[in-house]
Amino acid sequence: FFSTALQPQRMLSALSCCALSFSIQRSIDGVLSTRLPSRLPQPVAAASIAFEITSVRGDDASLDRAARFFVEGFWAASTTTDTGGALTDRDRDQLAALQRDDMIARYGETVGARRLRSSLFVAEDPSSGAIAGCVGVEMALVDPSRGRVLSRAQSEKLFSDELNSMGARERGTYRKMSAAELTEALFPEYKCLALLANLAVAPAARGSGLGRRLCARCDEAADDWELPAIMLQVELANAPARKLYEAAGYGAVFADEGASALRVRPGGAELQLESVPSTLLLMGKGV
Repeated sequence: FFSTALQPQRMLSALSCCALSFSIQRSIDGVLSTRLPSRLPQPVAAASIAFEITSVRGDDASLDRAARFFVEGFWAASTTTDTGGALTDRDRDQLAALQRDDMIARYGETVGARRLRSSLFVAEDPSSGAIAGCVGVEMALVDPSRGRVLSRAQSEKLFSDELNSMGARERGTYRKMSAAELTEALFPEYKCLALLANLAVAPAARGSGLGRRLCARCDEAADDWELPAIMLQVELANAPARKLYEAAGYGAVFADEGASALRVRPGGAELQLESVPSTLLLMGKGV
């Protein structure tokens, strides 16, 4: 199972995920200036392993490691479509650098508190320390009726722009509101919900129940943040991922038949990411 990342902005401005796909609008020029190890230790075949799921610190080194796993668990082991050949080490390095930047933007440590919170979880094989799965969850604004999803960063900017346009006295009336209350007051067309993203499970750990456990950790985070619902996006073609989400209690909310998804075309001198037509389902529970 996997979560689509590095996808052109579309229905979100937006995401797929074994679900959510967030747009990374950065050039890939020069990404090899930071050389990351191309391969990671693999978890053992795992029907009986009690994987340990922990929250990842938002430092660069921890997110580097999660990003490199995501390349192996998502891009190199797609449940949606064949990449068209094996990824080269160069492909892996470039994808890992892009994925690392995206994870730093979404889950990285910041100076000062974020209005909208986020967490990244990893599951590790206790015997080897190898990552067997990962998933992210973040607070963001969603309009379920139109299938519109704003990333956490887009949502933060919307809040900041609106609050900065106010005078000090007016702004003070909103200061103690929660994110959900602020959304209802300023942007009633949206709801502040949790978004599940970046779900990936190593091939050796699939079928062990790990995917559902990772989804459950996102549910717990949403409860901790006092959010009423959790959403995700998944490609219609990704039948294994849809089956997982349906088993975890998600139902279809909106289908965008005019969306697009990224595919990796391996083996070139530079990383080749191709946008292809795709239908994205917005799924949720508690909506």
